[in-house]
Amino acid sequence: MTTGNPHRLRAFRSRIAASPDAILVLVALVIFMDMAIYGLLIPVFPEYAPRLGVDESFVGIVFGLYAAMLLLFSIPMGLLSDQVGRRPLIVVGMLLLALATALFGFSATVTHLIVARAVQGISAAATWSAGLALIAETCDPARLGERMGIALSAVGFGTVIGPVLGGLLFEYLGYTATFLVPAVLVAAVGLVVLAVPVRTCRQNERSTMLPDKNRRLLAACAVVVVAVAATYGVVDPYLPVHLHAAFSASPATIGLVFAVLAVAAILAQPAAGRIFDRYGGSRHLISGGLLLSAAAIVAAVQAPALPLATAAVFVLGVALSCAIVPVMPILAGIYRDHGSQGAAYGIYNTFYSLGLAAGPFAGAALIGRVPLPVLFLLQAIGLAITGAAGWLAAGRPGWR
Repeated sequence: MTTGNPHRLRAFRSRIAASPDAILVLVALVIFMDMAIYGLLIPVFPEYAPRLGVDESFVGIVFGLYAAMLLLFSIPMGLLSDQVGRRPLIVVGMLLLALATALFGFSATVTHLIVARAVQGISAAATWSAGLALIAETCDPARLGERMGIALSAVGFGTVIGPVLGGLLFEYLGYTATFLVPAVLVAAVGLVVLAVPVRTCRQNERSTMLPDKNRRLLAACAVVVVAVAATYGVVDPYLPVHLHAAFSASPATIGLVFAVLAVAAILAQPAAGRIFDRYGGSRHLISGGLLLSAAAIVAAVQAPALPLATAAVFVLGVALSCAIVPVMPILAGIYRDHGSQGAAYGIYNTFYSLGLAAGPFAGAALIGRVPLPVLFLLQAIGLAITGAAGWLAAGRPGWR
């Protein structure tokens, strides 16, 4: 009996390692933990300024380090995962996230806060680039859109649960425990990934950053990713301001509106991926999603009542999901012949973080010069132009 148990354990671990479904669950769990920790900080934000004795605007800059680190390290981490394998990068990323989360709990100076946020961004670059590449190389290409949609839906779950978890832990266990408890959970997830002998391909040669073919298609994907991320970058900081000004919405009400946005993405992303796998339809999903996003932003800002604005936000979540999900299997197809899936999703993360950072900075530059509704209108115009250009270009090879 004692000799049979290790054998059964090895057989169980081997089945997990060979199962695309198990790999998907692991990667989705890793992405969920990253976004939950990201959201965990939101309800604790007000504590940092008085706790550290700094101006609130400086704390905002410090927290922007996440996007900066993601921008700087996504491609290097993706290329590194091509060389050493996906699992080591995911495990290291999870352990770094656990370290950063614990450091948040013990932050007593601005320097500690800067280091914690920087490490958190680096860990995200490692886990996202390697995790998405792992799905791409272990999944049947005919089902990749749906699988990527499911993985991305973990972002919505983390976005919803993270702030709730952070608020409850802070209220009942105190400041330090708010971070130490999740840090232990993150480390446990990293050890679970370490325990699974995931089989991945390693590149003996240097990974290809720019493929010989389909460079225009790659550029088009980059534009779509930046457009979607920049939309979130504008909506996240400035829609709450509009909701409060237009409808006197309370923080709790604003939170519910953003929960609707997250739920829309959770529901729409796997569905959009499944549709793309079966029927293609890049023109309708990507370009149509961008055009519908533009209309939804205008409708949300012009809505005369809060329920109508919330309905428009739900449509926005669905439309953005339809636009972004098909990009994932398209990128995998571009790099599949080169065996550089890490490079593919390092590029994806880089452009996503670029858009996510560009949105708030562009808004900050314009908000003192134009009224808030005009800012949203300009974002809608940008989405409409991108969607229309994509509609015209969607007949090119690779778009399906």
